[in-house]
Amino acid sequence: MVKDHTSTPVERKHCIDAQFRAGPEWCALAEVDLRVLEQAVVCQAHVPGEVLFYEGADCKGVYFVKSGLIGVRKADPDGNSTLLKLAYPEDTLGYRPFLAGESHRGTAEVLKPSTVCFIGAEAMRTIILRNPAVGLKFLQRAAKALGDAEERFHQSVTLSVRARFAHLLLVFNEHCGTEMGDGSIALELPVSRSDLAAMLGVRRESISRVIHELQESGIARFTGPSVHVLKVNQLIGEFRPEARP
Repeated sequence: MVKDHTSTPVERKHCIDAQFRAGPEWCALAEVDLRVLEQAVVCQAHVPGEVLFYEGADCKGVYFVKSGLIGVRKADPDGNSTLLKLAYPEDTLGYRPFLAGESHRGTAEVLKPSTVCFIGAEAMRTIILRNPAVGLKFLQRAAKALGDAEERFHQSVTLSVRARFAHLLLVFNEHCGTEMGDGSIALELPVSRSDLAAMLGVRRESISRVIHELQESGIARFTGPSVHVLKVNQLIGEFRPEARP
């Protein structure tokens, strides 16, 4: 974990709490595994702009996101970076290169104030060898990630930019949205429009055009990063025609 003067340590005894143990991969931990973690885990508070690990660096362990938002980027030969995915609270980063014995394929950057727990490779190996159920959970997560990647590729060649953007808005809603009393949805976009475009593999101008179209049709209103989805069913219908009212 990259450290600098802005990182703030978090008391170790507060790291392995109910939230950690409820994580989709960590719920298989036994009491003996928890004792190993309590001795090995390093939790720190990070500010936006800090980097947890760099593309091409050796994988030294895994990172559990307790709070905040982390973006994973990949650079092209010209040095331009593309946002590949976002990690939210209870997500774990670094498990794929750890399991594969590879270097990191992307750079993990802190996008919002975050608390992240690092578990070194030696402790992870000890836990997985003692408790194969934990390793199986991570393998299942890796398999799901592969399936999700295949689904995104399928969407990229079969769905319009508008449909893919509508789907992405609803994915964001799961993590940073609020259902209003009238059935509408309010949410804050967690990334810039340039990053939105990169996530969908399109130009920024295409995102601006889709936003204008959704506003003109009365489906949603956009004010800076704030989005108010007025017609949720119509938004779903953008990528699932059978759901259109």
